[in-house]
Amino acid sequence: MWQYIKGFCVVTIEGLNLEKFINNLAKNKIYIFNIKRISETKIEAYVYKEDVKELISIYRKSNYNLKIKRSVGLPFFMKRVYKRKTLLFGGILSIFILLFLTTFITNVYIDCPEGIDKKALRSEIYKCGLKPGTNKYIINKKDIRDSILYKFNSVAYISINIQGTSAFVDIVKKAEEPKENSKINCNIIAKKDGIIEKVIPRSGESLIKKGDIVKTGDVLIAGGNLMAKGEVWAKTFYEITEKVEYTNKSKYRTGKNKKIFKIKIYDKEFITNKNIDYKQYDVKTKDFKINYKNFEFPIQVQVDTFYEVNIKKNDKDLNAIKNTLKSKALKKMDYLLPVQARIIDKNENYNVEKNILKFTVIIQTLEDIGKYEQVEGGNYTDDKLQDTDRE
Repeated sequence: MWQYIKGFCVVTIEGLNLEKFINNLAKNKIYIFNIKRISETKIEAYVYKEDVKELISIYRKSNYNLKIKRSVGLPFFMKRVYKRKTLLFGGILSIFILLFLTTFITNVYIDCPEGIDKKALRSEIYKCGLKPGTNKYIINKKDIRDSILYKFNSVAYISINIQGTSAFVDIVKKAEEPKENSKINCNIIAKKDGIIEKVIPRSGESLIKKGDIVKTGDVLIAGGNLMAKGEVWAKTFYEITEKVEYTNKSKYRTGKNKKIFKIKIYDKEFITNKNIDYKQYDVKTKDFKINYKNFEFPIQVQVDTFYEVNIKKNDKDLNAIKNTLKSKALKKMDYLLPVQARIIDKNENYNVEKNILKFTVIIQTLEDIGKYEQVEGGNYTDDKLQDTDRE
C-alpha cells in the first residue's frame, strides 16, 4: 500500500556484470526492490518515483541499457487525471449532483387505520411540507405532528420516519369515546394544572374561561344530570433538570510526611510533634494496644501519618458536558410529554453553582387537560368510563 502511495517505476537493466551496477546504485542511496533476473545479462526491478531521476543520471554515465516499462502508483495516476481536467471536473460534479439528489423525498408512504380519511390526511401532510421533491433536511417533524393532531381529532399518534429518499408515516387511532346512549352523570375535571386557553363545551356548563388558572381536580365542565362533553385546552408546563460535577479535584502526594504520636494512659493523653506545616494533606491513622494474654494494659498508642498532597483541578470539556446534559434532559422530556401535547414554547438554561453545572429545560405546551369524573349519586351504567381520560 505504501509503495502505491509513493509511486514506483518498473525498469529493466541490461548489461554485463549487473551486480556491479546494483552496488553502485546502493552507494548512491537509490533503493531498488523486487529484483527479478530475466536472463544472465538482464534484470527487472522496481524503483521509487523520487529516485528515478538519479537512476537515469547514473545510467547515462554507464554502459548499461535502461528501459522504463511502466509507472505505477498514486502520483502517476493523479498526473494523468490532472491532464484530463474536464473528465476530473465532470466526475466530481456527478458525485455532488448524486449526493444532492439523495437529499430529496421521492415517495411518501402512509400507514393509516380504518376510520381516518387517508386522502385528507395525505393532503394535510403535503401542505405541511412532507411531499415528494422536498429536501428531507428542512422537514420539521414536530410541526407536522402538531398540525395533524390538531386537525384530526381521531388521530392519537403520528410517527414519521425518513429512510433514504422515502418517508414512512404511521398513524395510530384514538380509542373510541363513550357511546351517546350511555346514561352517565359526570363532570369534566382537570387532570393537571394549567392556564385555560380554549373551552369547547358540547354538553354541560362551562365553569371556566380563557385565562383562568386551574389545578388538578378542579371541575371544568359541569354535567349536572347529564354527561358532560367537550374539550378544554390549556397551557401546561413541563420542567426537567440535569446536573453534573464538571470539575474533578485530583490529589498527588509529594512524598513528604509527618507522624504524630498520641499516647493515652488511663485518662491522660500525651501528643508529640503537633505542628503540621502542610496546607493540604491526607491522614492515615493506626491504633496500637498492649495486651498480655487476657490482660489489656491501660496504654494506647495512636499514630497519625500526615501525607502532604497537591490538589490539581482537571477541568473537563465544558461543551461536551453541556451537550451530554442537554441530550439526557431532552430524552427524558420526550418520555414525559403526552402524545397530544403541542409545544408552543421552549426555554433552555445553563446554570453553574460552585462546581455543579445544571441544565434546565422548560416546555410550554397546549393540550386537552380534561377527564371524566362521575357525579356523586348519579346514574352509572358504563363501567369503562369511570376515571378514564379522554385521550
